[in-house]
Amino acid sequence: MKKRALEGRDRRPAIVGGFFLLLAVVFAVVAIKSQFFGDSDQQAQGDGQKEEQVTAVTSGGRRNIYDRNFMELAVSFQRSSLYARPLELEAPEEVSREVAKILELDEKNVLSALKGERSFAWLGRDLSREKAVKIADLNLKGVYRINQVQRFYPGNQLGAHVIGFLKDEQGLAGVEFYYDSVLRGGGVYDQRLAAAGVSKKIAEGSDSASLILTLDIHLQNILEQKLKSLVENTRAKAGVAVLMAPDTGEIIGLASLPDYDPNRYWEFSAEARRNRAIEDILDLGAMDRLFQAAAVMDSSIAQAKGGVAEGDPALEQEAIPRGHWNPVQDGKYISLEGVGFGRTVAGRDDFNAFADKIGLTVKGEVDLPEALFALKDLNIVALANKTPEVIQAGNSPESAKAAAMPVDKDAAPTTTPMALLSAFCRLINGGTVMTPHVLRAVWQDDQVWDVPVRQGIGEFVVRPEVSMGMRSEMKKAAGGGRANFVIESMLQKSSGQASQIKSEGEIGTLPAADGAEKVVATPAPAMETILLGMAPLERPEIAMIVVLEGAHIDPFAKSPVREIAEEMMPQARAALQNKMRPPTAKELAVREVGYYKKMEMIQAKTTLPVTLAQGPQGLFMPDVQGLSGRKAMQVLQQYGVRLQIVGSGQVASQYPLAGSALRGVEQCVLHLKAMQ
Repeated sequence: MKKRALEGRDRRPAIVGGFFLLLAVVFAVVAIKSQFFGDSDQQAQGDGQKEEQVTAVTSGGRRNIYDRNFMELAVSFQRSSLYARPLELEAPEEVSREVAKILELDEKNVLSALKGERSFAWLGRDLSREKAVKIADLNLKGVYRINQVQRFYPGNQLGAHVIGFLKDEQGLAGVEFYYDSVLRGGGVYDQRLAAAGVSKKIAEGSDSASLILTLDIHLQNILEQKLKSLVENTRAKAGVAVLMAPDTGEIIGLASLPDYDPNRYWEFSAEARRNRAIEDILDLGAMDRLFQAAAVMDSSIAQAKGGVAEGDPALEQEAIPRGHWNPVQDGKYISLEGVGFGRTVAGRDDFNAFADKIGLTVKGEVDLPEALFALKDLNIVALANKTPEVIQAGNSPESAKAAAMPVDKDAAPTTTPMALLSAFCRLINGGTVMTPHVLRAVWQDDQVWDVPVRQGIGEFVVRPEVSMGMRSEMKKAAGGGRANFVIESMLQKSSGQASQIKSEGEIGTLPAADGAEKVVATPAPAMETILLGMAPLERPEIAMIVVLEGAHIDPFAKSPVREIAEEMMPQARAALQNKMRPPTAKELAVREVGYYKKMEMIQAKTTLPVTLAQGPQGLFMPDVQGLSGRKAMQVLQQYGVRLQIVGSGQVASQYPLAGSALRGVEQCVLHLKAMQ
């Protein structure tokens, strides 16, 4: 792909454009400085100190991650940790006094730690460079410093399931894991990067580079907030929302609830860290009507009978009730737009073949590590229980291939939210080969290289005639005056027949213990809902999926999910039109100072011990249930307690219980068992 120089990005008239650009930079720098540092006099006095405190990683270390508009999603700073070897100390009292003064600790606690029987004791973890240098300058015998890279995520939970997190400078999830070798260097030769024209050192893995993702962090923030509100209002157990460009596969926004903060990932459960957009398994429910219609079209063309013309029986409207929600089978509902689809269905074998052809049943095509679970020998039970095996860190992300999920030929095919959205995009993009992805470009110094979409994964595509025919039917289903197409389905998960469902709040009767009838208000049942949408109708630029698990939605009322799609799709289309230039080195430096100060504020409130990690004083037991034994050990190693692990698999129970004070606790016991 093309290599873009910074100087070639601004094509405005040199003098006028340069003047206004300079003014914009000046005002931006002044505003950011004012926000983080107060008045200019204070800033001038602190310049020397600031240079000492904030040391961003610019080379020879882990690089940053940015969104499509060059806003930081993950940044790195040089930090230090201090430890002591008590047996080498000549004057423990003096060391305790000096260290406690600089680190603002209780001198008695420090002295107690240094006089313990252990041969190693942490004095401080992830300290600011300023404090570490002050202690190092004292030349205290037996005190040592380790320089480390501290990762910080300015948006906290924003985009966490895409970005991922770090532990001991190793990516453990998301982009941090998948592109770990690019971010830190030291990887192997990457053909995709070489094809993008990057420098030889980056392509060979001997140099690191920053990543530019397809996400728009501003849009991501709005998407997450709206999804959270929707989940709360419907009392849903979980939710997923994804925005994607149908022609390119760029993922503009991805929200998965519950979520987590990668700055404090150890405080969140494994369930919260799970990327539901890729790992959840969906029953298509009534949404299969849309794909049945496409399969019938495809089969007709394949048999040389031509495309499905207007008025073809395959797409004639059924004689079923027309309202906000229309029951098509017991427990299955389709929105008004879906009434005309799926009257005539393809044979099971034909439909399964078509589903495979468009990638509806695949798992593993997106460049995130959660998709690599498809490479494991997953059985249908593990998938149904949503407990994929843990991938070892040694597995190469580049080895991922699109893998079909286990499918029972006698059962309806299942899918993931990401695969469903991708298949929908292929129905509407005119026959374009598309692979969903989150990496847009690689950035180093003054160069930005567009990275081509991964090849060799599987070219899923529909016939152009099928895409044209489906879009024509979607336009008719949308009705006149509509700028977009939205279709929804609901699947009742709770027991009971759909015909017995009453509107939420409607009065009903239930038998009482004495045989008499008791008047009660019937609540809305728990539903799994799926929304697919695209805009505009003529030439779709954005597609969207929203999935709610365990939502309480009244099947007799207007859908509360539709509003989020109708609001987000126009905003996403506008975001795709933005053309941003990379910030200058000066702009980046100013922003990094602000991020550093924010990072220190967060660390002051975190439950992870950043000082005196050699003992459990004042600490509380974290919740490690559901984690693998290895991950639980990684979390607890910071707490300075001995571990006893019983069994194998995932943590089923723990002692002490989560939230218990660790003062005086010498040993933690974890009981592990294989999850079924």
